[in-house]
Order: sequence, then structure tokens, then C-alpha cells
Amino acid sequence: MGKDYYEILGVARGASTDEIKKAYRKMALKYHPDRNPGDKEAEERFKLCAEAYEVLSDPEKRRLYDAYGEEGLSSRGVHHGFRGFEDIFSAFQDIFGDLGFDLGFGGGRGRTRVRRGRDLRHEMTVSLAEVIRGGTRKIKVRKPAPCGECGGTGAAAPEDVRPCPTCQGRGMVLQVVRQGFTTIQSTTPCPDCRGAGRRVERPCPACDGAGTAQVERVVEVRIPPGVEDGQQIRVEGAGEEVPGGVPGDLYIRLREEEHPLYERRGADLFAPLRVDLLTAIEGGEVEVEGPDGEPLRVRIDKEVQSGTVKVLRGGGVPVLGHPGMRGNLYFQVWVATPTGLTREQKEALRAALSGTGSAAGPEHHGGWKDWVRAFFGGER
Repeated sequence: MGKDYYEILGVARGASTDEIKKAYRKMALKYHPDRNPGDKEAEERFKLCAEAYEVLSDPEKRRLYDAYGEEGLSSRGVHHGFRGFEDIFSAFQDIFGDLGFDLGFGGGRGRTRVRRGRDLRHEMTVSLAEVIRGGTRKIKVRKPAPCGECGGTGAAAPEDVRPCPTCQGRGMVLQVVRQGFTTIQSTTPCPDCRGAGRRVERPCPACDGAGTAQVERVVEVRIPPGVEDGQQIRVEGAGEEVPGGVPGDLYIRLREEEHPLYERRGADLFAPLRVDLLTAIEGGEVEVEGPDGEPLRVRIDKEVQSGTVKVLRGGGVPVLGHPGMRGNLYFQVWVATPTGLTREQKEALRAALSGTGSAAGPEHHGGWKDWVRAFFGGER
């Protein structure tokens, strides 16, 4: 005894095509494998419902079924039923598109997935102050999005979108090749609509039928403290926008600006500290621009020598992911030689320094960045 397709879909034998389609939509949503993961019984019901709809939605197959039953279809060589989920999703693309699913032909068994836009990439330059403080930045990004005039349909008006007559709106066509007693069946994208399942009679003048346009969006980017040059930040949902789907993500590669005073190595910072001769002799404080842009006062000991390194613990860059931890700030003292002195001032200075036994500081060849490289064992 064959299957009762009307009973499977829960419709009367005299049901209209729309009633059959509505019933199948309800059953497909109820037994869809993504809603019943691992439920073998639901998977079999899903396949049975698809088989019933395939027969009852086709006028010729339905006529033969009503007259001769399922056995009559088989005896007359009429194809019905599916090999797996992929064939079901391919054959009824319009149904699953309406249900909010899209085809996933690359998946192992043809599972469905929501259509998703492409991920996009952007580059953004950040200052040392932003690296230390963190914060947010608003940037403008140009990207593809559904056309504002047609909403992504590519048509001048809603009535200009028609189901493709070749595939009847399914987007896929069934190919049957008979070789002797063997029948080979396969589904391929419709050659006329290229898998879209629809035709546009009159294209949208704004996008010329493409359905998409380049738009400019303002994206807010959160910069976590301690980020490093070359790292990426992911902004969820800020990528390409697609009609009827979810947008992709935006990946922003950070480029750290070179600072004129500070050199960064990991979480530590290095900088020269230029001190006038009088302060070097008497001690005191020197005010410099801090790495975060705020004024920074550094205490200088009496009779400090050029080349002396002062360490400010915790004065460096925050450690990424651990904002409470920071590197150190290293200053190398450079005593400035007075210039523009008068003869009398030079004589007075010579007399004051004569016999003091002041030692020469360490030799410095090249700029202060040579000292940083030497600090790291000659790294360049």
C-alpha cells in the first residue's frame, strides 16, 4: 500500500494549490533539521513532507497519483522522492527562502544557512595616546548595501519581479539522464535566472538592476588599551549588507603612528630627557609632554650625569587585556650644553668649574634611538 500524501500534509483531497503549499510550509518549518538537530524521526517526516509536496504541487504528477496512487507513479517511471536534504533544498528554494533559510550546497548533507554578506577590511591609524587611553573612534566606511530605491530587488517596482518560468521560481532545475536502465538525476542552477528563481521585467533605474549600491556608513570602533601595530579589531555586522540576509563583519587593521618623542617596545616606552646644565647640577624637575599627551614632571637628582637612565614604573603602555598592568617608561638623561654665552659668562663658568673634577658622562654616538637598540642588545 502506497503513501497517502494528502494525509502526510494534513489536507483534503480537493485542496487547492495554495492550500497545499501553505500546509507544506507549516510542515517544513516544524520538521526542519536545523530545528530538530539529531532527531531522526523529524528528519524522516521532513523528507516525507517534501515528497508529498513534490507530487501534489505538480499538476501532472498529482493527476497520476489521484488515479493510480504512489504505485502508479512508480510503474510509469515518474520521478518522485529525494535522495537527501540537498535535493529538497534545491528543488524548493522558493519555499525555504520564504521561511528565512538559504541553500547551503557546500555543506555535508545540504543543510541550510542564512545568507550572509561578505566580511570587509579597513585600515585605521591610531596615536600613542589612543593606545594608552583606549576609547572609541567614528570612521566612515564605503560598502555594498541593498539599493535604497528598490530595496535590493533590482526592479523598478514590485510587480516587475516575476518567477522564472524555466525553474518556476525554484532557482534550480532537475536534469534527468537515462542510460539504458539507469537514470541519473541531478540539480543545477537554472541557466535562465542563474539560480535567482526570478526575473526582473523592468530594472531599477537607480542601480540599473544590480539590486545593490555603494553606501557610506559611520562605524563606531572601540579601541582597547594596549593594542599593537598590525592588530585587527572586529566590528560585528558592519560588513557588506545583503537583501534578506545578515551583514558580514568589518575587520579593521590598526597602524600605530610613530611618535616624535617616545619609542615603544611592547608595553615599555623609551625617550630622551634633555636637562639644562643648571638643573643637572642643582637637581629639580623637568616638565615634558607625557606619552598620553598630558604634561609630565620628572624629578632630577643633583649632579646627574648624561646617560643616566630614570625609570618610571608603570608609566608605559597598558598590557592588552589587562588594563591594570602597564609597562615602564625609561628616560635617558641628556645634559644640554649652554649656547650663546658672553665672554664674561664663559669666564665665570670656567672659574666655577675649575678643579671640580667633574667626570665626563658616557660617550654617545648617534641619536637616542641607538641607546634604545643597545638596551635591547643591539637589535635594529
